[in-house]
Amino acid sequence: MALYDANIERALLSSFIFSPYDDGTLSSLHILRSSDFYIPFHASLFMAIKTLVDANRPIDEDFLRITLQKEGKFDEVAMLEVLSANPISHLSSYVSSVREYAQKRMLVTLSMQTRQEIEKEGDSPSDVLERAIKRLEAIAEGSRATIERVSMHEAKESAPTFVCKNWLPIPKATLSMIVAPGGTGKTWLALQLALRIANEDAGNKVFLWLSEDPEGTVKSRYNTIKKEVFRATDGREDLQIDISTADPMLLLETRGKSVTMSSKFYAMKRELREYDVIVIDPLLAFYGGDENDNSQARVFMQPFLNWARTENKSIIFLHHSKKGEGNNSSRARGAGAIVDAVRCVYDMDKIYVNKSGKQELDPLSTHLRSLSLTKDNYGAIEHLKSFRVEREITPSKSAPTFEVEYEMVESISMPRIA
Repeated sequence: MALYDANIERALLSSFIFSPYDDGTLSSLHILRSSDFYIPFHASLFMAIKTLVDANRPIDEDFLRITLQKEGKFDEVAMLEVLSANPISHLSSYVSSVREYAQKRMLVTLSMQTRQEIEKEGDSPSDVLERAIKRLEAIAEGSRATIERVSMHEAKESAPTFVCKNWLPIPKATLSMIVAPGGTGKTWLALQLALRIANEDAGNKVFLWLSEDPEGTVKSRYNTIKKEVFRATDGREDLQIDISTADPMLLLETRGKSVTMSSKFYAMKRELREYDVIVIDPLLAFYGGDENDNSQARVFMQPFLNWARTENKSIIFLHHSKKGEGNNSSRARGAGAIVDAVRCVYDMDKIYVNKSGKQELDPLSTHLRSLSLTKDNYGAIEHLKSFRVEREITPSKSAPTFEVEYEMVESISMPRIA
């Protein structure tokens, strides 16, 4: 099995030297890395070309010779071989070949590394497997272009798309979050959301990891919602909804001052590949780091955002709120980077009424929840029509009947318990 092609490497480098500022060359220089070249001199020459281009300096034999000689990496014979190679006009196929060879070499190295770890005493098979998965994911990520660019004239316009846009719009291909105090009914809301999403399109497949509730409770709530809350006359019977109530896995790994995403995250990505919508409850149970550390929060949230974008998934985090007023912004707990990473945030709370100057729970609305759209990067408001809505999440019979009086508060009629 061939692991490199010297002629392809020479032809590519020759093209860079003779046409350094063509669009194809500049694009290729951003995509390729020195490690993609097998022959050491070719890797050094590539870096010299890139350095000169970035400095907007001429790319010729003399400048390249001086740059390489400074690092003690100039090879007269290898340089003549590159300069004598025929430049090519269509670089993309050659770039792809060089990267594919590099990927093969990385896979061979990975297999040898994994075998050595298997034979080493003290490492469990599961530990070896987790490290192998993480390295494999890194190889896959590295095979993509570093910066994927397109001309603004050629860019295709498209509007954001949503699931459940007529009840609670959730954008596709990104992260969303539902924030609420404990005991507010996040699980009830998530189950109804899943039911509506799966029902609106036969192709929608939903997964909910509800780590705070036992399976029996989740099933009981689902049946109650389906029979007494959802009440869809055309409800489908072949809904594609799966759940897990297993203990959460901590996805951040901290070693000294270094924080990285655990290989368990990449294993989770692989296992949940078939789902269009993924609900994770609660976020902090899967976090594993300092919830108030912005740098750690970014390390945790960015892989989820990349996952949602590249695989067109709607990923929804259920998250606990902090105490106090939101002031039209989310009350989400923890570092600001958590909310910064998501594109859509709903803050949920129970409904209150004014009684003798105090805010108390409205006994007529215990089955309802107030949902405020506190972050909206994708235009969910166009479908929601209001930044604050009320939604039924438990059966209406859960709201007892009381005699109600009304008192005027700031010119708004508010119900008051008699």
